[in-house]
Amino acid sequence: MSKTGQVMKDEGVKITLGRERTFKFDLNALCVLQDKFDDLEQAFAGIGERDFKTIRTLVYAVLAHEEDDSFSEKDAGSLVTMQNITHVADALGKALTASMPEPSEEGK
Repeated sequence: MSKTGQVMKDEGVKITLGRERTFKFDLNALCVLQDKFDDLEQAFAGIGERDFKTIRTLVYAVLAHEEDDSFSEKDAGSLVTMQNITHVADALGKALTASMPEPSEEGK
């Protein structure tokens, strides 16, 4: 449990992109996004706006935990097509929600 009384969740969302993968917003993913965007809210807004560059960066960030060091944003982008981009964006939104901490029972 964190000092704020919130229980951190270590969850991801399964998605099939060539093979089964897990979209997961871990600390490394958040650092990638922080390096790329001035504001994390800007990155997360790109999901709903279907911003192609933002979605590619998000896919890279949430998959980096299960790929080797040679995995790049272009590799991530090659997993997303016009046929699956809506499914990918929806999975990114679900992964973001799944990563949010829940208030502990003490905080109620």
